[in-house]
Amino acid sequence: MSRIKEPPLVKIFLAAFGPDPKLLDQAVERLRREYLEGYLGSVDFQSPDYPLEETDYYTKEMGENLVKRYLSFSNLLFPEHLVYLKLLAMDIEEDMAMTNGRQVNLDPGYIFSGGLVLSTVKFSGHRLYLGRGLWGELTLHFHRGTFEPQPWTYRDYQRPEIINLLSDMRQSYQKSFLELEARTS
Repeated sequence: MSRIKEPPLVKIFLAAFGPDPKLLDQAVERLRREYLEGYLGSVDFQSPDYPLEETDYYTKEMGENLVKRYLSFSNLLFPEHLVYLKLLAMDIEEDMAMTNGRQVNLDPGYIFSGGLVLSTVKFSGHRLYLGRGLWGELTLHFHRGTFEPQPWTYRDYQRPEIINLLSDMRQSYQKSFLELEARTS
C-alpha cells in the first residue's frame, strides 16, 4: 500500500526584472521581509543585472532597457510555498505599478535536485496546476550533471552564464539539504 510522504525541501529562486535596478532591490527586499516575516532567510546568491534582450514582450508595459537578475534565498522550504510566494509577488508588482503598468516583474520558483520550477498564472499544456489559479513549469531539468532546457524554456534561462549561476545555486541547495538531513537524522 502506498503512503504519502513529505516532499523534500527546496531552494527558493527568484527572477526579477524591470527598468530600474533600485526598484528591483526594493521589491526583492519587500518579498524577503514580508513572506512569513522573513521566512525566506537572506539572499544567498544574486547575479549581476543582465540586459533582457531575448524578448520584447514586456516593452509596451515596462519600457525599454529592462534588466534582469536571478537570486536565491538561504532557507529551504516545502515546495507548496511557491503558491504563496507567487501571490505575494503579484501583490508587490501591483503595489509598485504606475498607471501605465508594472515597474517590476517578480517570478518566483524553486530549485530541487531534479531541476528548476517556475510559477505562472498562464496555462499551457506542459504546466501543472498548483492551486489558487497558479501553474508550475519544469523550466530546466537537471540531467547528467547540468541543467538542460526544455522545448518551452525561456531563452534567457538557456544562456551559459545563467546555467552556470543556477548550477551554483543547485550545489548550494544540495549542500544545505544534506546538512539539514544530517542534523535531523
